[in-house]
Amino acid sequence: MPEHPLYVAIIWHMHQPFYRDMLTGGISLPWVRMHAAKDYLHMGQALAAYPKVHQTINMVPSLTEQMLAWANGEESDELARLTEQPGWTEDEKRTILNLGFSINWDNIIRRYPRYSELLDRRPAALADPNAFSTQDYLDLLGWFNLAWIDPNWLEQDRVLAELVAKGQNFTLADLRAIHEKQREIAAGVLPLYRQLADRGQLEIIASPYYHPILPLLVDNSAARRPSPGLPLPNLRFAAPEDAAAQLAMAVQAHTAHFGAPPRGLWPSEGAVSVETVPLIAAAGFSWLASDEVLLGRSLGRPFTRDGNSMITNPRALYQPYRLMAGTEIGPWIIFRDHELADRIGFLYKYLPGRQAAEDMIYRLLEIRHRLDDPGNPYLVSIILDGENCWEYYEHNGDVFLDAFYGMLSEREELKTVTVSEYLAEHRPAGTLAKLVTGSWIAGDLTTWIGDPEHNRAWEALARTRAHLAQAAAAGADEQGLATAWRALHAAEGSDWFWWYSHRNRSDQDAIFDELFRHDLAAVYEALGQETPAWLEQPIREALARPEGQPAAGYITPALTAAPYPGEEWSLAAVVQPSLASTGAMQRSDTHVERLFAGHDQHSLYLRLDLRDRLENYEVAIYLGCVPGQPVNQRVRGRLPDPDQAAGTPANLALGWEIQHMPGQPAPFLYRAAGHDQWQSVQPLVAGLGEKVLEVAVPLATLGLEQGQELCLLATLAQRGTIVAQLPERGMHTVTLRRFERG
Repeated sequence: MPEHPLYVAIIWHMHQPFYRDMLTGGISLPWVRMHAAKDYLHMGQALAAYPKVHQTINMVPSLTEQMLAWANGEESDELARLTEQPGWTEDEKRTILNLGFSINWDNIIRRYPRYSELLDRRPAALADPNAFSTQDYLDLLGWFNLAWIDPNWLEQDRVLAELVAKGQNFTLADLRAIHEKQREIAAGVLPLYRQLADRGQLEIIASPYYHPILPLLVDNSAARRPSPGLPLPNLRFAAPEDAAAQLAMAVQAHTAHFGAPPRGLWPSEGAVSVETVPLIAAAGFSWLASDEVLLGRSLGRPFTRDGNSMITNPRALYQPYRLMAGTEIGPWIIFRDHELADRIGFLYKYLPGRQAAEDMIYRLLEIRHRLDDPGNPYLVSIILDGENCWEYYEHNGDVFLDAFYGMLSEREELKTVTVSEYLAEHRPAGTLAKLVTGSWIAGDLTTWIGDPEHNRAWEALARTRAHLAQAAAAGADEQGLATAWRALHAAEGSDWFWWYSHRNRSDQDAIFDELFRHDLAAVYEALGQETPAWLEQPIREALARPEGQPAAGYITPALTAAPYPGEEWSLAAVVQPSLASTGAMQRSDTHVERLFAGHDQHSLYLRLDLRDRLENYEVAIYLGCVPGQPVNQRVRGRLPDPDQAAGTPANLALGWEIQHMPGQPAPFLYRAAGHDQWQSVQPLVAGLGEKVLEVAVPLATLGLEQGQELCLLATLAQRGTIVAQLPERGMHTVTLRRFERG
């Protein structure tokens, strides 16, 4: 039997958020062009110098789109615009100060005397932007743009080398010349990648188009699989068709840019679930990659490491797997060595480049030794960002990369491969009976869902998508629909939710929040409609007012009492407990999750979500009176404190009661008869779940018409005593609006 080397798959992941504002068309942040100038071409050139090294680069399609728009002169970000204009307002100066020092201070800024001097004076300028002269701002912009260019270009390109030597007193013409060089570098990325791919040295793969978290698009309630009890949004978002669309768009764009469809997929953030695998296969991908923590959980044997951070059961990790789903066999899945990736991403920047490369080579050789099975072809996967760590390394990573690639080229025991190259030559036998849900971060999805800001954003996305789906079903203009779907898909990107996480903060948080909300607002604009008021309020500020959400369209739910409300409730009004307790009753949020209210042309639909079992309560939902009909002023049931002040469930104008008692097969409708007496009317069509009550009431029965206002109040009682009400004071008003279908 021939002896195999250890096969090594290096995958560099290239990604930036979709910075184009889908509402205004503006580009608020410069990081696509900056990374294009410093990293994307550089990584291809570093590889080209070592023909024996084969590797994989993942280009997120929305990044490629933005990079080409800059390279072709079709778009320019806000900072590039400010760089080329004479003079700035005070707000514009603050923007320049906020971004102009955004690169490693010690490793890069301190290398250049004038840039270092401006950094020392930065505190005074932040306090008073006019502390910098016009020439100071020109020099700051010049150095910021130069520092974000591959140092090989700064040394070898005549124009750039002369500007570095000049060092200060930059002119507008100098700044425009730097931009032209940045465009030239960006324009060279794809041709070089295609050239390397044509000679078999590089495999180019893709991620879903706008970099969404696929398991959450398919069904965001899946986040509770690795995190039981995780707080979820009020509205379930479940759109597997959107996940499929993101994959299909990625394949189409990748084929247009690189001449062939991608064979491999890096799911955004390595996030997978069993439901995403068939979608990935249907899009034509033959393999995908994720993280070791998910493999360990899927196998039921989490990976452990010794004191030297080496895997103790290496044969299980270093091979591809296929998911067995009945008789179907899915695409190959490789799982990265998390430690090796983190060493490059976070540790090696503190070491001399050659020493870091020697450590990586030692670890790869040690893995081969511990496998102790040269007769079988094992594959080690090293997968990480290819753009974000190099500013901390010597000479933008060149010292490390040259040493690492050089050693890989010389060691016969190690062989670098593209993943497709490996799979074409070897037929692994690893299979998985199951695949857990999660991502590379802690093996779960809590970076993108579960925080209050996360959940508010998911609710906004769900409501907007439901509105768009309703407009599509009603036959809205095809061009407007296409624009609207594109904006919605952009809002599904992972980056907005990343920055809503309590774990992640930046100076641009407000910009990311605005981009997300503008993407959703662009949906309404494309449909020729006004932006809802709730989209104009920043997500963080909206959290201070959690008690209600207005209706946004017709609903006709199926009344299945599903545990988690889905898209069919997305356009309903929502009533939630307030943050403060009132009266002698317990806080409602200890009993009630929320109340939904919506309608179509024929019926009113209500859904009450509880935190406890429905059978533990006597439930009543009261509706306000219709003019001319009898009125009751009190709800049924005893108050905990008969002396409570007004605003408790007394002194009200009640016209109808929907009552459900424990063990009752269906709720019953009662009409107010006056003097706090109730007259039975009819049983109601309903859905009953463990913690959910859904009910439909004909509008004609209630004497209600579209355009009228309806007041709502829900109470929970135990043994005749009211223990909670929603809302805590008075009643909540819902308008039965006339919604347009176009």
